[in-house]
Amino acid sequence: MNCFLPTAFEDSRLETLRKLEILDTSDEKDLDDIVQLIATICDVPIALISLVDERRQWFKAKVGVAISETPREHAFCAHAILQNELMIVPDALADERFAASPLVTGSMGIRFYAGMPLITTDGYTLGTLCVMGRKPGNLTDFQCLSLRTLARNVIKQIELKYMARQMDERARTLEESNMKLAILNRESRGNLEHIKSLQDQLEIRERQYREMVENATDLIYELNTEGYFSFVNPVMERVSGYTREELFAMRYWELVSPDHRDRIVNFYKEQRRSGKRNTYLEFTMLTKSGEGIWIGQNVNMQFTDDYKVIKVSVISRDITTLKNTELKRMESENRFRTLAENAPVGIFQTDATGVCTYVNKRVSEITGMPEEDMLREGWIKAVYPEDLLRVTTTLQQSVEEKHGFKIELRFVNDTQGIRWVISEGVPVLDDNGVLTGYIGTTHDITERKQMFQKLRDSEELYRLLSSNTRDMIALYKIDASATRTFISPSVNDILGYTSEELVGSSPYDNIHPEDEAQVKKILKSVVFTGNSATLEYRMRRKDGTYVWLESHAHPFYDDNGNMTGFQSSSRDISKRKEFEASLKVAKEKAEEATRAKSLFLSMMSHEIRTPMNAIVGLTNLLLQNDPREDQRERLNLLKFSGHNLLTIINDILDFSKIEAGKLVLESIDINLKKLLSDTRQMLEQRAQEKNISLYMKYDAKLPEFLKGDTVRISQIVTNLLSNAIKFTERGYVELSVKLLGEEKGKYKVQFAVKDTGIGIEADKLETIFEHFTQADNDITRRFGGTGLGLTITKGLLHLMGSKIDLESVPGYGSTFSFVLTMDKGKDEPVAETNSVPGKLVNDETISVLLVEDNRINQIVALNFLQQWGVAVDIANDGFEALTMIKRKSYNMIFMDLQMPGMDGYEASRKIRAMEDPYFKEVPIIALTAAAMSGMRDKVIETGMNDFISKPFDPEELRLKVAKFTLWQQSA
Repeated sequence: MNCFLPTAFEDSRLETLRKLEILDTSDEKDLDDIVQLIATICDVPIALISLVDERRQWFKAKVGVAISETPREHAFCAHAILQNELMIVPDALADERFAASPLVTGSMGIRFYAGMPLITTDGYTLGTLCVMGRKPGNLTDFQCLSLRTLARNVIKQIELKYMARQMDERARTLEESNMKLAILNRESRGNLEHIKSLQDQLEIRERQYREMVENATDLIYELNTEGYFSFVNPVMERVSGYTREELFAMRYWELVSPDHRDRIVNFYKEQRRSGKRNTYLEFTMLTKSGEGIWIGQNVNMQFTDDYKVIKVSVISRDITTLKNTELKRMESENRFRTLAENAPVGIFQTDATGVCTYVNKRVSEITGMPEEDMLREGWIKAVYPEDLLRVTTTLQQSVEEKHGFKIELRFVNDTQGIRWVISEGVPVLDDNGVLTGYIGTTHDITERKQMFQKLRDSEELYRLLSSNTRDMIALYKIDASATRTFISPSVNDILGYTSEELVGSSPYDNIHPEDEAQVKKILKSVVFTGNSATLEYRMRRKDGTYVWLESHAHPFYDDNGNMTGFQSSSRDISKRKEFEASLKVAKEKAEEATRAKSLFLSMMSHEIRTPMNAIVGLTNLLLQNDPREDQRERLNLLKFSGHNLLTIINDILDFSKIEAGKLVLESIDINLKKLLSDTRQMLEQRAQEKNISLYMKYDAKLPEFLKGDTVRISQIVTNLLSNAIKFTERGYVELSVKLLGEEKGKYKVQFAVKDTGIGIEADKLETIFEHFTQADNDITRRFGGTGLGLTITKGLLHLMGSKIDLESVPGYGSTFSFVLTMDKGKDEPVAETNSVPGKLVNDETISVLLVEDNRINQIVALNFLQQWGVAVDIANDGFEALTMIKRKSYNMIFMDLQMPGMDGYEASRKIRAMEDPYFKEVPIIALTAAAMSGMRDKVIETGMNDFISKPFDPEELRLKVAKFTLWQQSA
């Protein structure tokens, strides 16, 4: 390829090159600094100032190479000087102009080149300022701008040095003339004409230099050591708007825009400090009218031997138009980048040859490749192999014919799999109609492709299912008879008909008469509402027998959204119906067994609690009669044994409630610290009897009041502490409560009970939570218990949305822990139902009717009530109670629930049914030994006000009397 300019222009260019006398000259530091600077800016190993003559390129300044010249036919710069703008070769191996060049294939291994022509003021290209690299690359906008700017600086320096040499030559000529004049003076004082001639020549040369400065297109001025203007050319006056005299009275920085002033002053201070002779800088200068113009200026500082500034010479150029153009271009590029990077579709650009120069983030997401890896031909790696030839052929043809393209292709995304896209590109033409590249979009159509594929698959599957499924598929019109238009072959297996026999008929012809009305109602709903429906019905087979069918009916529509019919899929559920019938029988039997179990537990509870009431009640009475010390000890043992037996009974009842799912939690405001302190205090005596310590640690960060179930939290902690005390022979038991975290008023609270007891073997850690199970058979013999405590604890925590964790080391102890999420409570807790203010009971005016059939229970209750000054009448059954209540003299009634003849429920209902308001308001408190789940609700529904479980605590009995006495007084 020809790399020479037209002959006439080339001759003038070479003449200018030779005239400037820079070929084969020695190194110059300021030019060496420029190549070093541009190499650093462009991050390349090689930078050159290359001058091209008729046979070679010669390096005036260089960095990164040892040679000084190369033949012109091999040089990149020989091509760069053919144009007026920056030439970039991203990859020399891919460029047919340079692929075979020794600079590329040889030891230098050049792959990347960028060169800016060095153009003189009269338009001749001397060479280039260029950078090279040994791997493919490109330049950023800033690097391109720097290369252009420094190239202008190089040519200015070359021209200024030529002008300086010319001036030096004139000065030498003048000096030689003066010397000759002196010689001639000495030799002949009479040769005045020759002296006059020499002076005229000097004046002519000086006038030529002055005219050159005066007529220059650039702003030329000089400053003295104080920064004042000492010389300005007319261009400087015209551009700045100031006269020469005005400028001479000013320092140069007074013309600098305030936004740039500090930077400019500091820049030139640094130049003066470093002793650097030549610099280039751009800034905004304010004219006399206040207009700001951009100036690009070269400054030459002249120094004395001790680096003091003696003169500052400046050549500046108005670059406002260039700057504005650059700013507009950058703004346009930024807008494009912003729009492109945030666009929901892929956007790409290519050069005129179709090589990719830009892709946005969306294209990268579609292909799964980094954006930088997709540039040039990198995107081809993501194309599905079967599409590659078609895609590249289409693109090549579009570039050759210079028209747009639209291609559907697949990309292989490593993480998302195959992605279908449509890429569409439109050609971009310059002002002369020349193709400069393509800009285009890439749309991901994978979902649409998949949808169409699913639709095709669905249609195919429907055809297959209709022909091969065991379900009966049918299509119907939306007429009154729901006429069949299609029915699948499986109808033969289900109903015994062929498809042909049933198409055109109505399904109502075969539906069981008892089911016909319901089926018609549901199908009408499908037609009128457009909703799908599922129905079960019986249909007559061809042999006259009936089969149960389950059908799913769905409407279908035409392209305009109009319902054209409905479709059903039906299957034979006769066996399922038989199974459901058997399940119903089994369920009824299970419910009957559950009722029997509940009845048995209720009866057992009643039968056990009735004598226990006598034992515990009489024991309490005897303890109040000041027994001897040995009697007190025995009575306490009797009372303790009675309470242990009650605990076992209560555990069984709680277990039954949890197992039946009838245990309901409450959520009230509680003082958790006080509740746990009371629990610890209640068990402290038991710990002291075993000579072990019982501690409690409570996190101060917890709020004072939290919401929870007081009874169940206390029951859980009591179970765990009681177990810990039971299985600890020495050491201590510790209850700790810790705040784990809080979010939006909900507190995660950890409870832990740690002991130094016998511990549990690893293979027993799970089984101890099973009901009626303990870690070892010897445990029951040594420590007693039913093995229900941990089972109940686990069940209660499950109801509270928690679980119990266990860590244990045999011989060293165990730690049981659980976490509850609790809402913050109010500042004042809800008053407990059994709290009674003021004086309890000591009032002989209180009259009570005790309805109880058991003599021992009568004696126990009677003794306690009489001790408190309460008058008591006794009715032995419900019939007596109805007779005695008619006196209307009782403040309250204690009603046993299980009595022969008329029980407490019936007696209470009959009392409430009496007409006088007294019978509807007199408090009735149930006495029951069958404290099963649902007992309280049943008592309240019957019309009673409250209940007490037998055996009752004397204090609880006294509180009930006081509570309802106060209630009557306040009514």
